[in-house]
Amino acid sequence: MRRNRRASSNGGRPGEVVRGVAEREAPAIVRLAGEHDIATRHDVHLAFQKVRENPRVIVDLRGVNYVDSTIIDELFRAELRASALGGQLVIVARNQRLIRLLSIAGLTARTPIVDTLAAADDLMRAT
Repeated sequence: MRRNRRASSNGGRPGEVVRGVAEREAPAIVRLAGEHDIATRHDVHLAFQKVRENPRVIVDLRGVNYVDSTIIDELFRAELRASALGGQLVIVARNQRLIRLLSIAGLTARTPIVDTLAAADDLMRAT
């Protein structure tokens, strides 16, 4: 059984909305850091709720070292919401184990994963 450590590099906030709460023109950015599981799901859910009206969402997972299925579900929900609004969700990640996990879960079939915010912005502009 995994010990729940909620340490994160963003000051202990499980989900931080960097931009996009009131903006629909620019993509919203939700940044997660540390470890996320059922204990932090509500906070992650709230972060995505803050950008629910923006059809273009970038999720920055570069600071994440662990997620469980509850967080993957939140990513799926965010992707469905963005698609329903005619937009797209793009994930920024570098951790190969995390990328493999998201791929096994089926998230990468509809959601592109890039390694920088600049690449995510470029991808959003191209669509």
